[in-house]
Amino acid sequence: MQVLKESVREAIVQSAVSEFFKKDYQSANMRDIAHNANITVGNIYRYYKNKKELFDAVLAPAEKAIDRLSDFDQNIQNKEIQSKEDLNQLINYVMNIIGPYTKEIFIMIFNSSGTHHQRLRSQIENLIILKVSKYYPGKFTRSFLEVISKSFVEAVFFIFKNNIMNEQKIQTLLAELVVFYFKNLDNRMFDQ
Repeated sequence: MQVLKESVREAIVQSAVSEFFKKDYQSANMRDIAHNANITVGNIYRYYKNKKELFDAVLAPAEKAIDRLSDFDQNIQNKEIQSKEDLNQLINYVMNIIGPYTKEIFIMIFNSSGTHHQRLRSQIENLIILKVSKYYPGKFTRSFLEVISKSFVEAVFFIFKNNIMNEQKIQTLLAELVVFYFKNLDNRMFDQ
């Protein structure tokens, strides 16, 4: 029995990230992944039994990072955006968690159709609804929060798609977007 080498596994994962980034899950080719990792296709199957298992392994660290975002309010001091420092604290926290996985998050957002990873959009939308409801209990209807969360997530995805190779620009645009959508949200609405 041959010993599986971590360096080979890492080469496979890096090649797979590149392949799944360029193509969607359905179009990605195991032969191309093997070629770019400088191994045979058969060698990939010693590490991963099929493309789905490899795809899941590629995205697992990013999924864990996204799951950690759900408790961001327990890990930052300020719960509201009252100053640029509050905003920077929030954005830095988010980028420290997801920054290392921008390509993998891009893959989940745009190239995971037909897999369970395509649920990322609804996961983020539900997180926004939950957090806004928590910060402003009874202030907004569920319908309104669904509209806000869907449009915010669409804008976030647009930022990722158009700036994937520029983490600093993603960070800057996310900060501007958060201010636009959520700063003083409760004070911008007419009393009903």
